[in-house]
Amino acid sequence: MATSWRTTPRKRCSATRNILGCRSSCPRCCEVVVPQIRPGAQDPTWLAVVLRAEGLAPVEYPGWRSRGHGAFKDLRGVMVHHTGSDTASAASIAEGRPDLAGPLSQLHIARDGTVTVVAAGVAWHAGVGMYPWVPANMGNWHLIGIECANSGTSPSAPHRRNWPDAQYFALVRCCAAINRHLGQTSARTIGHKEYAGHAQGKWDPGAIDMDVLRSDIAVTIASAPAGTPTPRPPVPVGAYTGILLYRGSAGPQVAELQRRLRTAYAAYAGDLVVDGVYGPQTGRAVREFQRRSGGLEVDGIVGPATAAALRLRIV
Repeated sequence: MATSWRTTPRKRCSATRNILGCRSSCPRCCEVVVPQIRPGAQDPTWLAVVLRAEGLAPVEYPGWRSRGHGAFKDLRGVMVHHTGSDTASAASIAEGRPDLAGPLSQLHIARDGTVTVVAAGVAWHAGVGMYPWVPANMGNWHLIGIECANSGTSPSAPHRRNWPDAQYFALVRCCAAINRHLGQTSARTIGHKEYAGHAQGKWDPGAIDMDVLRSDIAVTIASAPAGTPTPRPPVPVGAYTGILLYRGSAGPQVAELQRRLRTAYAAYAGDLVVDGVYGPQTGRAVREFQRRSGGLEVDGIVGPATAAALRLRIV
């Protein structure tokens, strides 16, 4: 198996951690998980790319591609959680807590809508439970977990009570992006409460009507990803062999680059100043274009390939 995990003795005690991710009676269990560094064939190392294609701007937590408690089996869907605190950080999900080693999910969504990719390997988020298309007690190995920094309010709170728009719609887009990438419908997004409500008494995500959430995800899946570039005919790279623009460059060709970015890619370059000087703002816009386009080196340098993708007018 490409990814494996092993346990190393920590100290003697009468309890051990359940590998399903559930708390044991002992806060300092006998075993500690030591993740290995090679991702498995089913591990979602594509998460950051897919989220960017959806128009999100995920933060990549250091080492996320090699973080996990082993390799995924076949990916069957997404499980949504709340952390229990409005201020829970991505680091707390990546590193875990004294009674449960991280990672505790693959994604973290802050209240301002910031999405952080935490891990590509198995995370302890599901625990024991069951759902019609998930093998009993095996949610950790089949479901991508999303932890949202939210108190959950209460099990009976109305839909979206204490869920800021930025956080809720980031959640919708994350689920839609993953379901779409896996060729699934929104029915493959479930709440922790739907899987582990009976077995563990879970009620997360609190103040989220899962049927309404799935409906919102379905609408998003049906629409084109927000960050997908408009299809365009290929442009011969050879036409741009003389183009090389980078930070510090200046002149009419830089001004044309800035105009092109500002008008055609206003979502992230609409406030770009057209001054003919390749400064930090221009560099950020170029890197964002390269990230969203796919297949380009994300280096902030406009060479022949990037110029061709931009359909940059030569002046």
